[in-house]
Order: sequence, then C-alpha cells, then structure tokens
Amino acid sequence: MVGSCVHVAGWIMLHDMRFLKRWLGRRDRLPESEIAYLICVEANRLEPQARLLCESIRTFGGRYRDAPILAVSPRPHLALGPEARAHLEALGVTYVVEPLNETGRPYGTINRIVAGAWAEAFAQRPYLALLDTDTIFVGEPNLVRADAGVRPVDVKGSASSGSGDPLNAYWERICRFGGIDLSRLPMISTTIDKVPVRASYNGGFTVVRRDLGILQRTREVFFASLAEDLRPLAGRELNVFASTGSVGREASEWWGSSQAALSVAIWSRTSDVHTYDERYNIPLNNLTDPGSCWPMRPGFQPILFHYHHLAEPQYQEQLRQTLTRAGCSSAAVEWIEGRLHFFEV
Repeated sequence: MVGSCVHVAGWIMLHDMRFLKRWLGRRDRLPESEIAYLICVEANRLEPQARLLCESIRTFGGRYRDAPILAVSPRPHLALGPEARAHLEALGVTYVVEPLNETGRPYGTINRIVAGAWAEAFAQRPYLALLDTDTIFVGEPNLVRADAGVRPVDVKGSASSGSGDPLNAYWERICRFGGIDLSRLPMISTTIDKVPVRASYNGGFTVVRRDLGILQRTREVFFASLAEDLRPLAGRELNVFASTGSVGREASEWWGSSQAALSVAIWSRTSDVHTYDERYNIPLNNLTDPGSCWPMRPGFQPILFHYHHLAEPQYQEQLRQTLTRAGCSSAAVEWIEGRLHFFEV
C-alpha cells in the first residue's frame, strides 16, 4: 500500500513539474530515441528535394542526426527508381511504397495527409516529425516534449480572422468535422503579414505525439471535406506556384485545406500545443526581395529553412542571396551549394 502511494505521489509530482515547465515556457527536450522523421517522395521534383533534406538531417541534425527517416511514396506509379532509392538507402532512410493516395486529385498535399496517417499507425517511435520535402536543416533542432509542435502559417491565405471573415463559414464546417467548436481554435499571428487568424499551422514542420492519433484525425477531417467538395479558395481563379511548379486551378482551390484539417485535428485531441520559434520553417520564398528580412532574437541562428522552388536551377542565385540575408552561416551556404547539382534536370 505504501509503495502504491509513493508511486502515485511520484507521478503527481512529475505531472506537476511538467505543467510548471510549460507554464514557464520551458519544456523537456525529446531524446533521439523517441523521434522519427517522416517525408513524402516521388519520382518528380520531390526526388532531389528528399535527397537534400535527408543529407541535411544526417549532417546538421545534431543529437537527432541518426534518428529514423521514413520516406513514403503514396502513389506507386510515381515510386522512385533504383538510383534514387540507393541514394536514400545510403543515408539510412527507410523507403516505403504504399497505395495510400488513390484519389486521382491534383492536390499533391494529399500525399502528406495519407502518409502521416499511415506512419502514425505503423511507426515505432513515440513522436513523429512530419516535414515538407522542400525543407532543409542547417542547425540542430531542439525538439521538445509536447503533444503537438507547430509553426503558424506564413500568410493569411485560406485562414480566417474571425467573425465577418468570408472564410469563417468554411472553418466552422471543418471544425464540425473534427467535433469541436470554432472557438476552440486560439487566435495566432501569421509569420509574414502579421495578420491575426484562428489557429492555422504550416504543414511543412509538425511534431506530434503518435499515440494521440492527430495525423489519422487529420486524414478523417480532410476526407470529410473532400467528400463535400469543400474548397476554401473556390472560384478565386488562382494558380499557386509551389516547389514542384504551378499546381493548376483545381489544386489551388484546395490550397490551405490540409493545414486547416491538421489544425482542427490537433485541437480536437489536445491543448498541449508548442509553437516553435522563428528559427524553424523560415519561408525563403517570401524573403527573396532584397529589402526583406527575417528578424531573429539575439543569439538565435536558423535551424530549418523552407525553400519551396528556390533550389531549381533558374532560382539558385536567389536562393544563395536569400539564405545569406536570412542569417544562414557561410559554411551551411557552401554545403548547400555543393549539393544543388541534385536539381540538374
């Protein structure tokens, strides 16, 4: 009986300490043994991106440099060829081909949604770091113990600023798919245009506690919206330019819907949400203007860049200049430059 009481008291003390750390803005760091990375890759422009990202993890990942990397091709007809597979295998990447995206839709971000749900069910580590393939590490991340770790969206896009916003009805419906009220989503600020929006998180960098089923819930919410053809940017006549090129009008009408599903899924599962700081998921495509900058606190150095299309040959000079303006070290810039030949067509 005494032993049981000591055990319970110890658990309560540990829980209280973790709550106090969160309240003070401090969190325990995740050990390497608890984290795995997840990316999507296909035999298209994602192929060189994946190689660059995985090499950056193994080079700049610090204590997480040897963490497992799962690379998933959710459309088997776009599976990697032998040479690309060999590059990933040499980096210790586990490559998986599964027919997870059979929608036939041009909205390529569905790949990330279905791969995340699959990995959440079958991965072994307690935490997953879901990365867009067009990201690159240049410093050691500090991955913390939280149910979800996120970065806000860069611009308002398909987010809602609250009542009176034309997109508010869309978000109300998405929240109903997740079984929550819209008011459950806190107000945050976008990173570039500093607009207040209901919680909308960038899908390019997300860390989740696997046993909560956040990524499976994301899949459920998104496919419920797909069944209703609920496009946040319907009728806008947009043609979004992404890392793989122009995505077309139909995919553009869905732009941001995956991030809406993720944000709702997170808040339907937990309130323990950690927002990573400005060193993570730096949107280089929004910083190409020579007059632009990315303010960081004293002593901070970039950790994760989101470069979008800038590694393609015709944009590589812009990439070099933007990396430097964003505070990337000369050694890291030189390292990246030495691998831009991956993108030669």
